[in-house]
Amino acid sequence: MRVPFAEVQRVLKEALIRRGCPEDVAEQTAREMTNNSLEGVYTHGINRFYSLIKGIDGGFINVHGRPVLVERFAAVERYDGQMGLGVPNALFCLDRALELAREYGIGLVALRNTNHWMRGATYGLRACEQGMAAICWTNTVPNMPTWGAVDPRLGNNPITLAFPRPQGHVVVDVAMTQFSYGALELAKLEARQLPMPGGYDEQGELTTDPVQLMRTLRLLPMGYWKGAALSIILDVLAAALSDGNSAGEISKKFNNNFGVSQVFIAIDVARLVSPERAAEIADQVVEDVLGSQPVEEGGRVVCPGQRRLEVRAENLKLGIPVNERVWSKILSLGEGGA
Repeated sequence: MRVPFAEVQRVLKEALIRRGCPEDVAEQTAREMTNNSLEGVYTHGINRFYSLIKGIDGGFINVHGRPVLVERFAAVERYDGQMGLGVPNALFCLDRALELAREYGIGLVALRNTNHWMRGATYGLRACEQGMAAICWTNTVPNMPTWGAVDPRLGNNPITLAFPRPQGHVVVDVAMTQFSYGALELAKLEARQLPMPGGYDEQGELTTDPVQLMRTLRLLPMGYWKGAALSIILDVLAAALSDGNSAGEISKKFNNNFGVSQVFIAIDVARLVSPERAAEIADQVVEDVLGSQPVEEGGRVVCPGQRRLEVRAENLKLGIPVNERVWSKILSLGEGGA
């Protein structure tokens, strides 16, 4: 089934307001989660909303929590998120990083005691729309083993890197696992296998079965040992710069993905190179990549972020694809159900 953007946003916003969420915070959260699904990231849009509400109902997420400044020096600021909703907290901190970058050329904002930011690309795109490059990342509850181990001690710690480009921003948004947990949940919901092995089953064999992977938590790191190493350093940086929780501390305190640490870096590209030259460089890289020979005849090579606008246009016209079971659960939230 497909549902218009405005209807999805209205339903999500009303469910948040019913739980005491201030209207501006509910508006931001509902808008961005709806937009995630509009642009094809269903795993961090509509499909993730019910678990967000469970976090609020369970007392883990404080709907009145707003970032509080802890420390400031030059182009760096540190905030405490007061366990508030992840999306508005992250938007606030990204905007502060942009303001600092306008003043200093670069801005860094670290945030502790916050919650899931949903789609990392949201913040990269927001920076690009203001002509800024961005590097943003978050740690998570442990959900994958380090390379050579079997028990999950690392978060998949998603990172977003973004560069503004008039012909279409270049945005990379990746978790450190071969497949994010959102991707596993979507594959499970749609009763399909992953396109390639994502980790190990209970017999220690590589598998494409999302159900097995969600059971064992033995997900493959992206790039094997390299992804594990990146996860470790991203966790150290996020926790240290924010003076917040590391992945291990998140597990001990919450045993779930709450109270995470995040970092937002914005760079004013115009301070380093003219907008014309920046666009020329980005265009050259993108056009060179798009000129690659596809593996299969008639195949298509794409750059990061290229499919987003195509999916957005289709979903604006036809409505956002929604799983009927997921939508039914969300509608029940507006009726006071949980």
